[in-house]
Amino acid sequence: MTIEKKTIRSDIPGSHVFLNGNIGYVGSTTDDMRRLVVARDITLSGDISSCSYLVIEGVVQAGSFTARRMDILDSGLFCGTAEVQDCVIAGRFEGKLSVHGRLTVKPTGQILGEVEYGVLEVEAGAKIEGRITSVSMPVPEAAPAPVLTALPPAPMQNNVEPLFSPEEDNSGVTGRASVYRRAARV
Repeated sequence: MTIEKKTIRSDIPGSHVFLNGNIGYVGSTTDDMRRLVVARDITLSGDISSCSYLVIEGVVQAGSFTARRMDILDSGLFCGTAEVQDCVIAGRFEGKLSVHGRLTVKPTGQILGEVEYGVLEVEAGAKIEGRITSVSMPVPEAAPAPVLTALPPAPMQNNVEPLFSPEEDNSGVTGRASVYRRAARV
């Protein structure tokens, strides 16, 4: 019985599916498989669903869009409503944008419309026209501070403890000289 070994040719489109058993490319993760790139000179109109990362070089017109991340490159245009975790805008955005995390607007970026953001980073040269609102980030609750109770005041006593007493000094010298003499003996 002869076993024929079949090799997968990398020059055939789609052969990478067989290399790792998933749709995508070698080393891809689930989020990478849900990436949508709208290339330059392409116009996409309609609803976009199940997309975790949208990269726009062309034009996207969407009534509503939800994703983890959206990048609008220099030549890109997004028209519509978008709700994302993080967003980088180097092109144009027209409509309503809600960013729960970080919104970065590059020098070539333009925003026209309503914007809600968690953290805003605007580079010199960017243009923003419309209403901008900061959405407060939820602050984790801190543990309650421990309650400190004061001890009752101790009765006042003589808090000075003598370093030596004249009775212990056999040299007959009192004062500082006896302290130095004792330190030298030790």
